[in-house]
Amino acid sequence: MIEFFIGYRHRGWSLALGSYARDVVHPAPAAERRRAVTPPAPPDPRIALPVVALLVAAIAGPAALARQTVGVNLASRYPATLDASEPPIGRPWTCDADDVWSLGSFTLKVAASFAVELGPSQVAFGVHRGNVVWAHIQPDTPGRLVQAPAGAGEEVRAIFLRFNPAVLAELFPAETVRGAGNPELLTWARRAAAWKINAAWQSGNLPVIPWRKSIVVDFETSVARRLFMTDTQAGTVKYEPFFERRPLPPLTPVTETEALRAFDGVWEAFDREYAMFGIRSGVDWAKLRATFRPRAAAARTTYETAAGIADLLRPLEDLHVWVSCGDEGVPVYSRSRPLNANRQAAEALVGPLRDSRRGAAWARTEDGIAYLNVYALSDAEMPGLVDNMLETLGDSWGLVLDLRYNGGGDERLARAIAGRFVDQPRVYSRNQYRSGPKHDDLGPMLDRVVEPRGPWRFEAPVVVLIGQGTMSSAESFALMLAQAPQAMTLGDRTAGSSANPRRVDPGLGITVNLPRWIDRLPDGRPLEPEGIKPQVRVEAAPEAFTPQSDPVLRCALEKLREAPAESRRPGRRP
Repeated sequence: MIEFFIGYRHRGWSLALGSYARDVVHPAPAAERRRAVTPPAPPDPRIALPVVALLVAAIAGPAALARQTVGVNLASRYPATLDASEPPIGRPWTCDADDVWSLGSFTLKVAASFAVELGPSQVAFGVHRGNVVWAHIQPDTPGRLVQAPAGAGEEVRAIFLRFNPAVLAELFPAETVRGAGNPELLTWARRAAAWKINAAWQSGNLPVIPWRKSIVVDFETSVARRLFMTDTQAGTVKYEPFFERRPLPPLTPVTETEALRAFDGVWEAFDREYAMFGIRSGVDWAKLRATFRPRAAAARTTYETAAGIADLLRPLEDLHVWVSCGDEGVPVYSRSRPLNANRQAAEALVGPLRDSRRGAAWARTEDGIAYLNVYALSDAEMPGLVDNMLETLGDSWGLVLDLRYNGGGDERLARAIAGRFVDQPRVYSRNQYRSGPKHDDLGPMLDRVVEPRGPWRFEAPVVVLIGQGTMSSAESFALMLAQAPQAMTLGDRTAGSSANPRRVDPGLGITVNLPRWIDRLPDGRPLEPEGIKPQVRVEAAPEAFTPQSDPVLRCALEKLREAPAESRRPGRRP
């Protein structure tokens, strides 16, 4: 199964439930915007598929085309093992050709106030560990929004559903499921998920499991995007008019020449500059070009071109490779990286947090342990902010420095902050760039060094908290702090992803992030894909992190409190 990047992850700490938030990506220049086109409904799977669909099916294997059965019990194919949880947990999803099904019909009714009816349709499922977390339905011919608080009578072009995995068979009864669907739907299903997942029941642009009574129905109709929050227990339907202003962006047509020029430009840029081919086992770059170039040639829109580029790049399994098309993030690759933290529990364990709202927050326990959370590395004033915090916290006899929420940013800011803790210049990372045309042509090993900074350094014991949410420059930050003799790392492994990227602009409003170096630990081992292993590993399931429970932070405090009272000295020393 392949996992896909969903939008752009929020780098703060809060978990948003049922809220709308999306980072800004790079819009296409005005000159690139052309006449909008609408994606056609997928053809009936019983007839010959066009070249794009055949290509997707061939990549996925023959199983997708062989699943031609009638009356499929989807609950047996996707057994529900997940339920709504507190705190809500974002679930990375997969969607491949085996998750596309053909429906004889689709009907959804809620009490007497809401009803939609579709005839023969295709449905694609987003899946997390066998649980369906979203569905995208596209009728072969437009259906009808029969009854609703808004939009009644309008034609239905597509439906995006969010629901609890346990109600899958109720939404799609076995007698309506005809068998294998058309893989051509994959591009449009992934697109809908990437754009719409943040409307409700999401955390960090990843779907969370709704209550069993809650079904979110998100329509593309002949008039507008229409989103309804339904409660099947109470029989209520609430219309959210805000989302009329956030329809899927119009599609822009493209010629074969333009599409191939963009595809070849990206392939060639990676062929020249990408340094990590040697650690991407099983990647045959020339074969990938031959496999996916026909998809670019068949593209009718800029989005389909970008999706073909994403397919080319996905086998690299690189978290720093992303693709955007105008205002849309195009799903590439991701993997499950559970957050081993809970902000509310931090306040319960260390006291009220004072948040700068610029990337750092701090608190102090009643017995004198400082807590400093550096959750972003994007504000140029961050070193000065941390300096001020350390002045306040300097008399603390221990420090927990939390990097679990930090997804990266500017490594120079991290070096400035880490300089307040190291005792002498120390090598924290090494890196190499491509130096020639061959994929294994690498230049000299370059050392990256962190140096002491400031009028004084914090010398009391420091526990650095890390986890799989710690990524990119935040991983370098953790390596810097690990060089300080008074510091230890604790928690879970880091993400294992570093880039020093540049943006590739192949035209058509498409932008691609190209990682350029291979990052290494001080001993020369690649950072990817294993990341940084903590000196003290704390095993805890995501469900263990609640508003009152943070096993990682609790362990860090316990480690510091093992020091006898008579040995405890302020971090700032004469």
